[in-house]
Amino acid sequence: MDERDWTTRTPDPGATLMGEGVTIRCAAESGASLVSGDLDAAIASLAPGAPMLGLLDEVPEKPFALRIARDRALLCTDAPLGQEGWRDGFAVSGADDLFLVIEITGARRDEIRSACLGGGVGSPSAATLFAGQGALVATCPGGLCVRVEAPQAAALWTHLDRLIAAL
Repeated sequence: MDERDWTTRTPDPGATLMGEGVTIRCAAESGASLVSGDLDAAIASLAPGAPMLGLLDEVPEKPFALRIARDRALLCTDAPLGQEGWRDGFAVSGADDLFLVIEITGARRDEIRSACLGGGVGSPSAATLFAGQGALVATCPGGLCVRVEAPQAAALWTHLDRLIAAL
């Protein structure tokens, strides 16, 4: 056995899992930037009026920000900002290649959510464990949007595949 031979691959954007009453799709993140420091100043400067969302909050049209911590958020805009580095009280770095979006839709999406997500509804932070993986979890039209760092996406994808097979 070669420990460098990974049998569980990270899903490619466009990959889909289908089960009875549920569809799970992998999408690439586009226009994502990690922001840290003074979040109010960052949002006012980079995406005025963008709402700051917590766990399971409804995702509006872009721009919006998903709170990770008191001083850190993922800002989601229509296109990459192209602005990186330190500014007046905050830092910005591009994150399009850091996250994959796992969209869970269908009549049984709440069963998947219950199986993968513990409590924490109403948390001001969108960051949580989802099926044991660190993720940013929000509600999107018709389902759930789970943003997971690409290195953890393979484990999450495999777990979801097994879970929908067992439903």
